[in-house]
Amino acid sequence: MAKLKVRWTQSATVQFGRMLTFYNVRNGNSRYSRTIVKMVSESLKLIAKFPQMYRAVDAEEIVNIRVFHCDYFLIYYKVCETEIIVEAVFDTRQNPATLPY
Repeated sequence: MAKLKVRWTQSATVQFGRMLTFYNVRNGNSRYSRTIVKMVSESLKLIAKFPQMYRAVDAEEIVNIRVFHCDYFLIYYKVCETEIIVEAVFDTRQNPATLPY
């Protein structure tokens, strides 16, 4: 399978940005945020090559959404014919009631 393009939804971009900003403010620097960006980027490169490698969301009403666990973060994505669409980002240290899927 050819490597697919990765595209982020607006809501996922906003979620991810808020999360990075939180850690920048809390830690007083951007070191941890840069680590998170690197981990997520490397995982998305792997997903672009092997899009089915992570498990599908286990809910009947959710179709074609997969999730990967990257350190403390869950990244939800959809596999399309020509691209991977990042749908949501969730820090597992948050309230689990706010899980997007």
